[in-house]
Amino acid sequence: MLIDIDGTDIYIVEPEIQGTEKTPALLFIHGAGGDASTWSLQTGFFKGKYPVYLMELPGHGGSGGSGEEEIPAYAEWVRKAVKRVVPDTPLALAGHSMGGAIVQELALNPPPNLKGMVLVGTGAKLGVMPDIFEMLANSPESFFRTIGVAAFHLDTPQETREPFIEAIRKCPPSIITGDFKACDRFDIRERLRDIRLSALILCGDRDKLTPVKYSEYLHENLTASRLEIIGGAGHMVMVEQAALVNRALERFLEDIEA
Repeated sequence: MLIDIDGTDIYIVEPEIQGTEKTPALLFIHGAGGDASTWSLQTGFFKGKYPVYLMELPGHGGSGGSGEEEIPAYAEWVRKAVKRVVPDTPLALAGHSMGGAIVQELALNPPPNLKGMVLVGTGAKLGVMPDIFEMLANSPESFFRTIGVAAFHLDTPQETREPFIEAIRKCPPSIITGDFKACDRFDIRERLRDIRLSALILCGDRDKLTPVKYSEYLHENLTASRLEIIGGAGHMVMVEQAALVNRALERFLEDIEA
Protein backbone atom coordinates (compact mmCIF):
# COMPACT_ATOMS: atom_id res chain seq x y z
CA MET A 1 0.00 0.00 0.00
CA LEU A 2 0.97 3.63 -0.44
CA ILE A 3 0.67 5.96 2.51
CA ASP A 4 1.02 9.71 2.33
CA ILE A 5 3.66 11.05 4.72
CA ASP A 6 4.15 14.80 4.52
CA GLY A 7 3.01 14.80 0.90
CA THR A 8 5.26 11.91 -0.18
CA ASP A 9 3.96 8.48 -1.14
CA ILE A 10 5.73 5.80 0.89
CA TYR A 11 5.32 2.18 -0.12
CA ILE A 12 4.65 -0.37 2.62
CA VAL A 13 4.19 -4.08 1.95
CA GLU A 14 1.52 -5.31 4.35
CA PRO A 15 1.23 -8.82 5.78
CA GLU A 16 -1.28 -11.35 4.47
CA ILE A 17 -3.10 -11.91 7.75
CA GLN A 18 -4.00 -15.55 8.40
CA GLY A 19 -5.51 -15.10 11.85
CA THR A 20 -2.80 -17.16 13.54
CA GLU A 21 -0.25 -14.39 13.98
CA LYS A 22 1.30 -13.54 17.33
CA THR A 23 2.97 -10.31 18.39
CA PRO A 24 5.28 -8.50 18.04
CA ALA A 25 4.83 -7.37 14.47
CA LEU A 26 8.04 -7.05 12.47
CA LEU A 27 8.97 -4.11 10.24
CA PHE A 28 11.95 -4.58 7.90
CA ILE A 29 14.11 -1.70 6.65
CA HIS A 30 16.41 -2.23 3.65
CA GLY A 31 19.92 -0.92 3.13
CA ALA A 32 21.54 1.62 0.78
CA GLY A 33 20.12 1.46 -2.73
CA GLY A 34 17.84 -1.41 -1.77
CA ASP A 35 14.12 -2.06 -1.65
CA ALA A 36 11.65 -4.45 -0.03
CA SER A 37 12.90 -7.40 -2.09
CA THR A 38 15.91 -7.51 0.26
CA TRP A 39 13.67 -9.40 2.68
CA SER A 40 11.80 -11.66 0.22
CA LEU A 41 13.07 -14.82 1.92
CA GLN A 42 11.81 -13.66 5.30
CA THR A 43 8.24 -12.69 4.42
CA GLY A 44 7.15 -16.20 3.42
CA PHE A 45 8.75 -17.81 6.45
CA PHE A 46 6.86 -15.60 8.91
CA LYS A 47 3.49 -15.77 7.14
CA GLY A 48 0.89 -16.80 9.68
CA LYS A 49 3.42 -16.55 12.54
CA TYR A 50 4.06 -12.85 12.99
CA PRO A 51 2.74 -9.86 11.00
CA VAL A 52 5.53 -8.67 8.68
CA TYR A 53 5.72 -5.21 7.13
CA LEU A 54 8.32 -4.05 4.60
CA MET A 55 9.04 -0.36 4.13
CA GLU A 56 10.67 1.20 1.08
CA LEU A 57 12.48 4.38 2.05
CA PRO A 58 11.88 7.63 0.11
CA GLY A 59 13.39 7.46 -3.37
CA HIS A 60 13.58 3.65 -3.29
CA GLY A 61 11.38 1.02 -4.91
CA GLY A 62 7.77 2.12 -5.06
CA SER A 63 8.19 5.13 -2.76
CA GLY A 64 8.27 8.71 -3.94
CA GLY A 65 10.68 11.37 -2.80
CA SER A 66 14.35 11.87 -3.45
CA GLY A 67 16.07 10.07 -0.59
CA GLU A 68 18.09 11.56 2.24
CA GLU A 69 21.74 12.19 3.07
CA GLU A 70 21.49 11.80 6.85
CA ILE A 71 20.50 8.76 8.93
CA PRO A 72 18.39 10.80 11.41
CA ALA A 73 16.30 12.08 8.48
CA TYR A 74 15.59 8.53 7.33
CA ALA A 75 14.79 7.54 10.93
CA GLU A 76 12.05 10.17 11.04
CA TRP A 77 10.42 8.67 7.95
CA VAL A 78 10.36 5.30 9.71
CA ARG A 79 8.99 6.86 12.90
CA LYS A 80 6.13 8.45 10.96
CA ALA A 81 5.44 5.21 9.09
CA VAL A 82 5.26 3.27 12.37
CA LYS A 83 2.80 5.83 13.75
CA ARG A 84 0.61 5.44 10.68
CA VAL A 85 0.78 1.69 10.07
CA VAL A 86 1.44 -0.04 13.44
CA PRO A 87 0.83 2.63 16.09
CA ASP A 88 -0.26 0.36 18.95
CA THR A 89 0.85 -3.20 18.15
CA PRO A 90 4.05 -4.37 19.92
CA LEU A 91 6.76 -4.07 17.28
CA ALA A 92 10.29 -5.16 16.45
CA LEU A 93 12.33 -3.28 13.84
CA ALA A 94 14.85 -5.08 11.65
CA GLY A 95 17.37 -3.18 9.54
CA HIS A 96 20.12 -4.27 7.17
CA SER A 97 23.30 -2.20 6.76
CA MET A 98 22.06 1.40 6.36
CA GLY A 99 18.70 0.12 7.60
CA GLY A 100 20.45 -1.06 10.76
CA ALA A 101 21.85 2.43 11.27
CA ILE A 102 18.34 3.83 10.90
CA VAL A 103 17.01 1.37 13.48
CA GLN A 104 19.76 2.33 15.97
CA GLU A 105 19.01 6.02 15.48
CA LEU A 106 15.31 5.43 16.09
CA ALA A 107 16.06 3.30 19.16
CA LEU A 108 17.60 6.30 20.93
CA ASN A 109 14.09 7.74 21.21
CA PRO A 110 11.89 4.76 20.41
CA PRO A 111 8.18 4.75 19.65
CA PRO A 112 6.23 3.52 22.70
CA ASN A 113 5.37 0.18 21.06
CA LEU A 114 8.93 -0.67 19.96
CA LYS A 115 9.99 -3.74 21.94
CA GLY A 116 13.18 -4.88 20.19
CA MET A 117 15.52 -4.40 17.25
CA VAL A 118 17.35 -6.66 14.83
CA LEU A 119 20.62 -5.34 13.41
CA VAL A 120 21.81 -7.20 10.32
CA GLY A 121 25.20 -6.59 8.72
CA THR A 122 25.59 -3.15 10.23
CA GLY A 123 27.62 -1.15 12.72
CA ALA A 124 27.66 1.79 15.10
CA LYS A 125 29.82 3.61 12.53
CA LEU A 126 29.61 3.05 8.79
CA GLY A 127 32.51 4.61 6.92
CA VAL A 128 32.41 4.42 3.12
CA MET A 129 35.50 4.10 0.92
CA PRO A 130 36.09 7.12 -1.37
CA ASP A 131 36.28 4.73 -4.35
CA ILE A 132 32.56 4.06 -3.94
CA PHE A 133 31.67 7.71 -4.43
CA GLU A 134 34.07 8.00 -7.36
CA MET A 135 32.51 5.01 -9.13
CA LEU A 136 28.98 6.26 -8.54
CA ALA A 137 29.91 9.67 -9.96
CA ASN A 138 31.96 8.52 -12.94
CA SER A 139 31.21 4.87 -13.66
CA PRO A 140 28.01 3.53 -12.08
CA GLU A 141 28.42 0.28 -14.01
CA SER A 142 31.73 -0.31 -12.22
CA PHE A 143 29.95 0.23 -8.91
CA PHE A 144 27.21 -2.27 -9.76
CA ARG A 145 29.76 -4.90 -10.78
CA THR A 146 31.83 -4.28 -7.67
CA ILE A 147 28.93 -4.42 -5.22
CA GLY A 148 27.64 -7.58 -6.89
CA VAL A 149 30.85 -9.28 -5.83
CA ALA A 150 31.70 -7.52 -2.56
CA ALA A 151 28.29 -8.02 -0.96
CA PHE A 152 28.45 -11.81 -1.07
CA HIS A 153 30.43 -14.78 0.16
CA LEU A 154 32.77 -16.10 -2.53
CA ASP A 155 30.78 -19.34 -2.79
CA THR A 156 27.35 -17.74 -3.10
CA PRO A 157 25.88 -18.84 -6.46
CA GLN A 158 25.09 -16.28 -9.12
CA GLU A 159 21.36 -17.09 -9.07
CA THR A 160 21.29 -16.01 -5.41
CA ARG A 161 23.09 -12.76 -6.20
CA GLU A 162 20.99 -11.75 -9.21
CA PRO A 163 17.83 -10.45 -7.44
CA PHE A 164 19.96 -8.14 -5.26
CA ILE A 165 21.95 -6.90 -8.24
CA GLU A 166 18.77 -6.28 -10.24
CA ALA A 167 17.19 -4.38 -7.34
CA ILE A 168 20.11 -2.05 -6.74
CA ARG A 169 20.42 -1.35 -10.48
CA LYS A 170 16.88 0.06 -10.37
CA CYS A 171 17.90 2.69 -7.82
CA PRO A 172 19.24 5.93 -9.37
CA PRO A 173 22.95 6.50 -8.68
CA SER A 174 22.08 9.87 -7.15
CA ILE A 175 19.91 8.16 -4.52
CA ILE A 176 22.58 5.55 -3.81
CA THR A 177 25.15 8.33 -3.45
CA GLY A 178 22.93 10.07 -0.89
CA ASP A 179 22.54 6.79 0.99
CA PHE A 180 26.28 6.27 1.17
CA LYS A 181 26.77 9.87 2.31
CA ALA A 182 24.32 9.16 5.12
CA CYS A 183 26.24 6.01 6.03
CA ASP A 184 29.59 7.78 5.90
CA ARG A 185 28.34 10.45 8.32
CA PHE A 186 26.81 7.96 10.74
CA ASP A 187 28.61 7.42 14.04
CA ILE A 188 26.57 6.45 17.07
CA ARG A 189 29.35 4.85 19.10
CA GLU A 190 29.21 7.31 21.98
CA ARG A 191 25.46 6.85 22.37
CA LEU A 192 25.08 3.08 22.10
CA ARG A 193 24.71 2.59 25.85
CA ASP A 194 21.73 4.96 25.82
CA ILE A 195 19.78 2.35 23.84
CA ARG A 196 17.76 0.16 26.20
CA LEU A 197 15.98 -2.10 23.73
CA SER A 198 16.76 -5.78 23.40
CA ALA A 199 18.78 -6.40 20.26
CA LEU A 200 19.56 -9.33 18.00
CA ILE A 201 22.75 -8.77 16.03
CA LEU A 202 23.33 -10.89 12.92
CA CYS A 203 26.38 -10.88 10.64
CA GLY A 204 27.80 -13.12 7.94
CA ASP A 205 31.19 -14.55 8.84
CA ARG A 206 32.60 -13.34 5.49
CA ASP A 207 31.00 -9.90 5.44
CA LYS A 208 33.47 -7.58 3.68
CA LEU A 209 31.36 -4.42 3.84
CA THR A 210 30.49 -4.48 7.56
CA PRO A 211 32.99 -6.98 9.01
CA VAL A 212 32.28 -9.15 12.03
CA LYS A 213 34.18 -6.75 14.28
CA TYR A 214 31.43 -4.17 13.69
CA SER A 215 28.82 -6.58 15.09
CA GLU A 216 31.08 -7.56 17.96
CA TYR A 217 31.41 -3.89 18.88
CA LEU A 218 27.63 -3.51 18.91
CA HIS A 219 27.29 -6.59 21.11
CA GLU A 220 29.91 -5.33 23.58
CA ASN A 221 28.38 -1.89 23.90
CA LEU A 222 24.61 -2.39 23.77
CA THR A 223 23.04 -3.02 27.16
CA ALA A 224 20.98 -6.06 26.09
CA SER A 225 22.03 -7.93 22.97
CA ARG A 226 22.50 -11.35 21.44
CA LEU A 227 25.12 -11.86 18.72
CA GLU A 228 24.92 -14.59 16.09
CA ILE A 229 27.62 -14.94 13.44
CA ILE A 230 26.23 -16.83 10.45
CA GLY A 231 28.63 -19.09 8.60
CA GLY A 232 28.88 -19.20 4.82
CA ALA A 233 27.56 -15.69 4.25
CA GLY A 234 28.72 -12.22 3.32
CA HIS A 235 26.94 -8.89 3.64
CA MET A 236 23.65 -10.22 2.23
CA VAL A 237 23.35 -12.81 4.98
CA MET A 238 19.52 -12.77 4.97
CA VAL A 239 19.61 -13.96 1.36
CA GLU A 240 22.66 -16.22 1.49
CA GLN A 241 21.68 -18.10 4.66
CA ALA A 242 17.96 -17.34 4.91
CA ALA A 243 17.04 -20.43 6.95
CA LEU A 244 19.58 -19.65 9.68
CA VAL A 245 18.61 -15.98 9.78
CA ASN A 246 14.90 -16.82 9.93
CA ARG A 247 15.34 -19.21 12.83
CA ALA A 248 17.40 -16.64 14.74
CA LEU A 249 14.73 -14.02 14.10
CA GLU A 250 11.98 -16.36 15.24
CA ARG A 251 13.76 -17.18 18.50
CA PHE A 252 14.21 -13.47 19.16
CA LEU A 253 10.53 -12.70 18.52
CA GLU A 254 9.51 -15.58 20.78
CA ASP A 255 11.62 -14.08 23.56
CA ILE A 256 9.97 -10.68 23.11
CA GLU A 257 6.54 -12.32 23.09
CA ALA A 258 7.32 -14.18 26.33
